[in-house]
Amino acid sequence: MTKATDDKQKIIKEKLEYIGLNLARIPKFLKEFEPLQFRPSKSYDDTTYKVYKHVNVQDIEILVAPTDRLTDLRERYKLATPLFTYLDEKHEENIEKFATFLKMLTDLKIERIEELEEEQEKLKKNLPVQIKYKNHFVWQVYYSEYTGKYFMLVPTNEQDNSSMFYLLKKQIASKKSRKKETVFVPISHLDYSGALLSNSEIADIENYIWYFTKEWASVYEVYDVKNKMTIKIVGTTSVYEKIKSNYTITLSNKKEASEFYKLLKAMFILATGATSEYHFKAEMTEDGSLKFKHKEYFMTYEGLAEFIKQEYLEKIEEIKQELKEKEKLERRLKRFNAIVEELTEEYLAKQRQIATFLECKRTFFGRVKYFFKKKKEDSSIKKPEKLEPRNSQEKTKEIDGLDISKEQYTIEDLINVCTKLEEKRKQNTNTNLDIQAVEAKRDVLSKKIDNAELYIKEIDKHKKSIFEFWKFTSKDEMQTLNEGEEQEESKREKIEKYFNYETELEDLGKIIDEVQRRKLSKNEMDGIFAAKQVIASIRELDNQKKKVDESVLKKDLEKIKEQYEDDLEYINMKDFDIFGNMSDDKTKIKILHNEKHREIEKDKYKVLNVNLETSLETYRDHLQYYLGLIHEAFHKIQVPYQMSIYKASDGQMQEPNGIDIYYINPENAIKQALNYKEDNIILYRINMQKNMPLIFYSNIMFFDNFNKTLPVGMDLGTEVLANLNVIKLEKVKEEEFHINYPINEFEEIHKTVKVCEYETSIM
Repeated sequence: MTKATDDKQKIIKEKLEYIGLNLARIPKFLKEFEPLQFRPSKSYDDTTYKVYKHVNVQDIEILVAPTDRLTDLRERYKLATPLFTYLDEKHEENIEKFATFLKMLTDLKIERIEELEEEQEKLKKNLPVQIKYKNHFVWQVYYSEYTGKYFMLVPTNEQDNSSMFYLLKKQIASKKSRKKETVFVPISHLDYSGALLSNSEIADIENYIWYFTKEWASVYEVYDVKNKMTIKIVGTTSVYEKIKSNYTITLSNKKEASEFYKLLKAMFILATGATSEYHFKAEMTEDGSLKFKHKEYFMTYEGLAEFIKQEYLEKIEEIKQELKEKEKLERRLKRFNAIVEELTEEYLAKQRQIATFLECKRTFFGRVKYFFKKKKEDSSIKKPEKLEPRNSQEKTKEIDGLDISKEQYTIEDLINVCTKLEEKRKQNTNTNLDIQAVEAKRDVLSKKIDNAELYIKEIDKHKKSIFEFWKFTSKDEMQTLNEGEEQEESKREKIEKYFNYETELEDLGKIIDEVQRRKLSKNEMDGIFAAKQVIASIRELDNQKKKVDESVLKKDLEKIKEQYEDDLEYINMKDFDIFGNMSDDKTKIKILHNEKHREIEKDKYKVLNVNLETSLETYRDHLQYYLGLIHEAFHKIQVPYQMSIYKASDGQMQEPNGIDIYYINPENAIKQALNYKEDNIILYRINMQKNMPLIFYSNIMFFDNFNKTLPVGMDLGTEVLANLNVIKLEKVKEEEFHINYPINEFEEIHKTVKVCEYETSIM
């Protein structure tokens, strides 16, 4: 026997001892096997899990199949045999299977079992935030409803079968100690039980939540160690702008699940049946769940009946107001129609008079006839008088088909009254449009009548003598009847472009990076880079209202020195020889935004002129020089269009001021503040106007670009440098939202974010 064989047998023996399995005395429970009569469904997705359970390890049969994990489930189940057949070396028909088991055992890594063991210990204490966990996919555990048994289907052609050995180890230990051991696993190929909600109700909930959040939720039935089942609904929703947060909704009993389902269904019917009236917004709760709000009212199942009743009665009152408005509008329309009718008659009369003149002036006898024609008095044409609105108040018409005396109202009642309200509003809108059209027609007719009167007066003015009239009618160009003044189009207010960081960041980065490369000097860009490293020192030096606090500068300097000391070995290795900027490490090919370049990142120690011997005075003087360059840079770079910038701080409210670093993406600003100990975060939103001074941390701020190969863009962050000392701020809004942020699989941070929004103008 060779040494390699001895080593292999030794490894197998050690692993068998670790598992607790003696191949000479195979445990009796492994030999006991009854057919499972499992029937896989053709339509079921084997990678989708709906049920997670703490299952007693003794209740799981281990079946082994000579396939891989992706083989069709029906094929795997058909070829699978009990684990015992792979442990049998005595019968010839099982020799090949036994060899396969030994190979699987040889490939086993004990550290993987330890990893699974550690994970399962955590799962006994806490559920994962998103229910799914890191190794959930390794447990191919199924349930036979016919026999009421669980089984694990193990593919032999996979490299990692540690889950089988972990389960086997726990089964053997449980039998020996007679102590119950459980494993928290997803049950593959198992549908919802229907104990709390039916399959169709769960499908409806998924659709309803998508309608309100525009994000798909996952619904799980989760069983704890005591086999108590709850429904967990997990997903994400927008909490502010494009910022999203995780949520988990827990339904613990049938009553709670039914009420939640009915509430969602009621809101969905209202939102889709009366789209102009009801818009429900999903919001986070402080405990990480989800709630829904209509205007300022938070929806609950208990308050649903009262909400429907209150809304019904309010809509009845609105219909009454619309009916009153309808009567007023109809009277107004009737009055304007009468005015237009009289104006039309007056205009036609004047038009006939002018037409007679134009016809007569064509011939000699016609002119003579028109001149000696007696002037008819225009007393028959009277200016229409304005009709005064009636003072008598008419009773509001009854609302047919609507009952206002009931104690309770249904959603159907509310949808019905909303439909009638919408009809009345449309009628009044159409009447208003008719009135506007009639008013426009009245104005045109009035202008035409005025022009006609001027024309007629001009004719009459020349009838003083036959010679003057003859001369007037013989002109080549005659004044014609003006059809009314042309209406000038109202000047539309120009709508300025507003930046969308989700879709336009790449374009903005390219535009602004090119501008900054062209307009800023290397020293100015070094100063902007330095500000990002020691912004507290820059702010302190720029503060002109008080004496400089040397401790702020000292703190930043000590921090940089500590980093310098940590990087000292690397710094000493760097090539500072005669090649300077052309040294080898500066010509290596690098990748930025999938583009190759040969530039090297700026050295913050060189830019800040800091080493272990740097004095506070030297550090201060160097930053003071950079501060002057930064102020110069602010005169050269402006915002290309309207955009918002964000900065987050702890729960202490401080008005934004001075030079500071802000984020284009609010989510990045919040992430930076999640490490604060306080439960509250203040998020400042500054709405910058077009052409205001603002410097962007685009690619050129982080590289010297000596080789001119640096890709254009803003790929290393979303920060900007703003100087609020030259901008006037006006607080316009405050709002609040909650956010959950996962730390790991089992923990998440709950924070309350207060948003303070400011509009800006140049001082």
